Amino acid sequence: MNETQVKYRDWELYSDKETTEQTYNDFEHSGAESCGCDYCKNFIAQRETAFPDEIKKLFRELGVDYKKEIDVSEFARLENGLHYYNGWFQFKGDFKGKDCTVPLQNGGHTFEMTKITDNFSLGFRYDNSLTPFNEKNGLVQIEFDCHLPWVLENEPE
Repeated sequence: MNETQVKYRDWELYSDKETTEQTYNDFEHSGAESCGCDYCKNFIAQRETAFPDEIKKLFRELGVDYKKEIDVSEFARLENGLHYYNGWFQFKGDFKGKDCTVPLQNGGHTFEMTKITDNFSLGFRYDNSLTPFNEKNGLVQIEFDCHLPWVLENEPE
């Protein structure tokens, strides 16, 4: 593995950048494009501005294509009118630092994300349950939350 080391905030990230880039190059459509619902179309319409520049830079350094999220979901319309989205990417590698996974007492888990901007949070954890990667061992999942306005002409139902 040709490892790329990236220091970002309190994390040390180690990426097999070549394998990660090749995997993103090999799959044609992002999770949002594959779905095609209005919530996903709203996300796609704002993808360029949804991710802060420092996150786009981080993704480039890791070999992640920010235009090909593996999955994204809209969970709620917030009181301020923005829509709460959660999604993820993956890269082949490892990391040192806080894992965003918080186990719940009755099973399952939630996430404790790191706020990057007022409308964007990020976290890292290990998961390979839904992935385009051929080799499922050694995958780091990049979780993100973002709050976006509704920009499509038609309102969601």
